[in-house]
Amino acid sequence: MFKPSLACNSYSKYSVTTALLVSLTLVACGNSDDDPEPEVLPQPTPVTVTPDTGVFLDSAVIGIGYRTETLSGTTDAEGQYQYLPGETVTFFIGGLEFPATAATGIVTPLNIAATDDVTNTAVINMARLLQTLDQDGDPSNGISITQTAIDSAEPVDFSMSTADFATSAAVQATIENGGQDTAVSELIDTEAALEHLSEELEKQDIQVGIIGSWNATDDDNDLLSIIFIDNSTYVIFEVDSNDNYEDSGMEWGTYQRDSETHRVTASQEFDDNENVGLNDLTTDPGAPELFIAVTNGELNVTVDEDADGTIDETLNFEALDNSNELGAWIIHDIDGEAYENGLLMFIFYADGTYVQAGVDANEVIEESGMEWGTYSINTDTNRVTVSQTFDGNAEAGLNDFSSDSNLGLYLTVVDKVLTLSVDENGDGEIEENLNFKRP
Repeated sequence: MFKPSLACNSYSKYSVTTALLVSLTLVACGNSDDDPEPEVLPQPTPVTVTPDTGVFLDSAVIGIGYRTETLSGTTDAEGQYQYLPGETVTFFIGGLEFPATAATGIVTPLNIAATDDVTNTAVINMARLLQTLDQDGDPSNGISITQTAIDSAEPVDFSMSTADFATSAAVQATIENGGQDTAVSELIDTEAALEHLSEELEKQDIQVGIIGSWNATDDDNDLLSIIFIDNSTYVIFEVDSNDNYEDSGMEWGTYQRDSETHRVTASQEFDDNENVGLNDLTTDPGAPELFIAVTNGELNVTVDEDADGTIDETLNFEALDNSNELGAWIIHDIDGEAYENGLLMFIFYADGTYVQAGVDANEVIEESGMEWGTYSINTDTNRVTVSQTFDGNAEAGLNDFSSDSNLGLYLTVVDKVLTLSVDENGDGEIEENLNFKRP
């Protein structure tokens, strides 16, 4: 039998000990008025990145698919797409993909082809395809891609020659099933496609290669200007009074430029500026090497005189002001009749000087050349007054208007056309209107 007294005492001892342990545990774990409040960590704020908006241009390309690393969709009625900085973008029409390119504010076929040459084969192929797929056939109001085109487009190879690209089965199937308002069976003409693309690039102030009108900023000559009229034709004007004008004059010719190395070679149709200009730039071994590029809006020319890999000379040019009458103008027509007699052009400078240049296709060489002088325009009558500082075109140009005050020359600019109206007899009657357009 148990002894009640022992059982009771044993239980009491265990209870006291347990209670003490529990009490100590509660004291150890309990809060004290002296303990600091636990730190409350701030909750992270979600980072919201707002996409940038870009546009795909030939004209605005509407309804074409796009995707970046994080975003995708279809360009809107203004050709706009969205992207995050640092991404690449791929445009596509159904199964037809354009090569990926850096996503930027403006993307054109030039960006996609990674070139600044508007005559690049891939650029031409892209421009022709896009403009041919335009629903209403009028790319000037935007290029609209139809759902039919999206459903039927086939992969194509933009690196093919323009001739092979135009006749390839994939291109033919794509354009013939493009859902255009008027059925088509062939790509738009290359010349028309490039003319439209070039106009759109000009509207956006996008530099194409080295095309433009440029004037030297750090040269000792009285005048040094170079006009790259397009991707193949150039004119240089140089006047240097320090050598009694011996090397002064102009040259007109063609050029080729490697869009990767920027090396330029040239050949001359007319050259009366002696040994200056681009007349030594051939592909012969050891010939001087000239490199031309546009950087931050400036034309940079570097010369390796002895083709040893070392740059011997650097020239910098700034773009000419093209406001009002200023800048370069090339003859378009005389009284509505197209001018096809060689070169005839003017440059008007902001300092009140001008260049008139002409090359007679009928080989009347003595009348070909340039003159440089000063001009002013009467703002009330538009009458032009001129005088010549350097005259290298004999009796051509504006000589008569400086020597005979009775003759009248009037200048107006309307809708991007500069018109010179000529009163040849000094009788107040206009006998001839010469219309000029920008290069």
